[in-house]
Amino acid sequence: MKKSLLILLFCAVAVGISAQDEKPSDKAFLMFLHGGYCLLPNKTTGLTSTSTDYVKKLSSGASWNAQAYFRTKMFIVGLMYSGYTSKGNYIASETSKLTSSDNILTTYIAPQFGMNIPLAKVFDLGWNGGFGGMLLKNNGTVYGKPRILKGSAFGVNLGVRGVFNINKYFGISAEVMAIAAQLNKAKVDYHNEVVQVNYVPSLKLNQLTFSLGLKISI
Repeated sequence: MKKSLLILLFCAVAVGISAQDEKPSDKAFLMFLHGGYCLLPNKTTGLTSTSTDYVKKLSSGASWNAQAYFRTKMFIVGLMYSGYTSKGNYIASETSKLTSSDNILTTYIAPQFGMNIPLAKVFDLGWNGGFGGMLLKNNGTVYGKPRILKGSAFGVNLGVRGVFNINKYFGISAEVMAIAAQLNKAKVDYHNEVVQVNYVPSLKLNQLTFSLGLKISI
């Protein structure tokens, strides 16, 4: 997935450069605030119970992101923060009725570059991509006892969006974004005992998000 995102980044730059004759907005600062729905294409196998129904439940959840950019003509450079969460629980032992649970949270932060291209008076098309780091935390329980997993991974992202401009300061934004990351190791704290878990092969923490939000131009 990382190679595919890199190829798409290159194509997006080429398309943007070919469109430079379009008239850009005169605002130098852009901010996007989004919230929506996220899918984990590679599921949560390796992080949680292997039950098919339970893994499916944890492999989608709420997502959000905040992006801030400086703009020079149509080119934008800035920073993005993105988050994802899902949670669930199940009966781990029918005899004792003890439960196990998961509360997954990922945080992704990355410098961004891209373009914001005015296609019409009230409509913009944009893209952004970058490289950054993802932090993973699963604050759960196993047989009723606390189990906390923490890990970090290098990631790459690419997003595309369309914006309907309400006025020169605000707009409504719709965005699709993909993040690719692989987890090689993690620390697990279970019942006051900390161990390191090495994943071979690496666990894929890829995400695909669909969101709506607000564009702010200053």
